[in-house]
Amino acid sequence: TPGRSALVALATGERLSYGELDRRARTCGSALLGLGLAPGDRFGVLSHNRVELLEAILAAGSTGLVAVPLNTRLTARELSGIAADAGLSALLYDGALAERVAGLRATTSLPYWIAFDLPACPGDLRYADIVSRPAPHGPRPPVSPERPFCLLYTSGTTGKPKGVVLPHRMIAWNAVNTALSWGLREDDVTPVFTPVYHAGGLSAFLLPTFAAGGTVVLHAGFETAEVWRTIERERCTVALGVPTIWKLLAEAPEF
Repeated sequence: TPGRSALVALATGERLSYGELDRRARTCGSALLGLGLAPGDRFGVLSHNRVELLEAILAAGSTGLVAVPLNTRLTARELSGIAADAGLSALLYDGALAERVAGLRATTSLPYWIAFDLPACPGDLRYADIVSRPAPHGPRPPVSPERPFCLLYTSGTTGKPKGVVLPHRMIAWNAVNTALSWGLREDDVTPVFTPVYHAGGLSAFLLPTFAAGGTVVLHAGFETAEVWRTIERERCTVALGVPTIWKLLAEAPEF
């Protein structure tokens, strides 16, 4: 059902079908391969929730590249350690985090720095430019289900963050199992305001909703009034949150 609604991006007002989101993810993947990245290479994404972040993460599904979503709350020093540990070949970044990127660049050398917005440095590539370049869109060799899909790093509260390898098999079956066990349906609409760099945002609700054929309403972050307005306007049917989120929502004047 490529024509069904997959994504509503609140920040831009974009509404993408499954077919459109798939094409954009494949275009991102082709652009990264066109730069010279090869299956197995790791690329970091430092970004708040936005469409381009999803495109980049989903691009790993068809290319064999390994996505490394990065915690936007980490310092440049902490990000530098993760970049070295993961062996990043590229970093895609949100313009809102340009100052953090500048600090990371002072200690980290990467082949490619790619800006979703205005480049933080004159030599950085613009995401809009690389995805607009002609690239082949033909069939790609299948990716083994045991190959890594992404690396998610732990918080590091009691030590250095550790990269957890999530293979394609786990990503796919977790999405299916969660959708089935929670009874998600194709007519479900869910607001996603938890960060997609975290397993709770990516694997607990975003990908399971996609697996069920539902619609994700993507928030850049968590803001109580916006969440309540979205639930009403988009007629959301199901939402995921931790206890603190429910407390804040219950205390909001819009409740």
